[in-house]
Amino acid sequence: MTRSKDSSQPLDDEPALPISEEAEEQWQKWKAFSLDAYARYQDTIEQIRRRHPGLTSYDIVERIDGTHGTFAWWWAAASEMRETINSLNAWAVRLHEWQAWNGMLSSYDDEEDKWEVLHHFLEPVAFYCMLQPSSFADRLALTAENMLHQANQRTSPDEPDRLAQDERPGKHLSRSDRRKQLGKLGKRWSKFKAFQQALHALDSDEYSRLTRNYRNLASHSFSPRLMLGHISRATRSIGPSIDMVLQDDGRYRRTEHPTKRAVTYAMGSQDPLSLAEIYKANLAEYQRAKKAIECFIVLVEELCDAIDQKDAGAKPAVNDPAP
Repeated sequence: MTRSKDSSQPLDDEPALPISEEAEEQWQKWKAFSLDAYARYQDTIEQIRRRHPGLTSYDIVERIDGTHGTFAWWWAAASEMRETINSLNAWAVRLHEWQAWNGMLSSYDDEEDKWEVLHHFLEPVAFYCMLQPSSFADRLALTAENMLHQANQRTSPDEPDRLAQDERPGKHLSRSDRRKQLGKLGKRWSKFKAFQQALHALDSDEYSRLTRNYRNLASHSFSPRLMLGHISRATRSIGPSIDMVLQDDGRYRRTEHPTKRAVTYAMGSQDPLSLAEIYKANLAEYQRAKKAIECFIVLVEELCDAIDQKDAGAKPAVNDPAP
C-alpha cells in the first residue's frame, strides 16, 4: 500500500485561486469570530466538566477475549463489543459538547452570530447525536444476536447453526424480526430478560414524538431546522376525488367519489426544534442506552461463565493416564 502525501501540504498542481481584498477581509473576520466562539465554548465546557454523561468501561472486552468460544466468537465477539462501546462513548462525548455549545449560545445577542455558531459548530454535533438512538439500538441488537448465537452453539453443540436471515441471503432483518429472533436466542439465559427490556426501551415512539421524527426525516426527507428557520412543504398525495353534492336544503356537501382518484396537495410549514428540548430528549435516550449496555454486559458475563464451565468440564483430569 502506497502512502499518500501529507494532506496539509498543497499539491504542486493544485490551482491557486485569486483572493480579493474583500475576500481576505471577510476571511480574517471569520477567523477572529471562530476563534472567539471556540474560546467561549472552552470556557463553558470547563464549567460543566462534572456534568459529563459518563462513559462505559472496556473491561468486558478482555473477558470476552479470554473466553474460548467458537471460531466466530474468537474472531469477532471482542471486536464487535469494543466497537459497540466505542460508539456509545463517542455519543457521550458529543452530548457533552452539545451541552456546552447550547450554554455558550446565550452569550451572543446578535441573531446572525447565533446562526454562525449553530451552522459551523453546533449543528454537526447535534445531528450526530440525534441519529444515535436508532443506530445504537440496531448495533447493540446485532452484537447481542451474534454473541448469543455463538454462545448457544458452544454450550449446546446439537443446536443447528441456523438463523432467520438464512431464508433471505444478503438481506438484513427488520428491527422487529431481529428482536423476535433475539427473544428465541436468549430465552435460555437468566440475564437476558433485563437486557431485552432495556433494549426495547431505546429509540421509542415517545422519542420520535419529542424530536418530531427528526432521525427518519433527516435520513429520507426534510427534517425540521434546529433553533432557527422554517421549512415550507407542499406534500403531494393521491386520494379519492372530492365532489360537491347538492343537498335537499340547497346547500352543497363535500363527498368522496367512490371510484375516481385525484391529486391532493397539503401545504404546511415545519417550525424549528428547540435545542434545549431535543438535547434533553437525546440525553434521556443516551441514559437508556447506557442502561441497556450495562444489562448486556451482565448477560455477556453469564455467557462467558457458561462457556468457561463447558471448557472446564471437557478437559481431562491432570492425573488421568493418557489413552
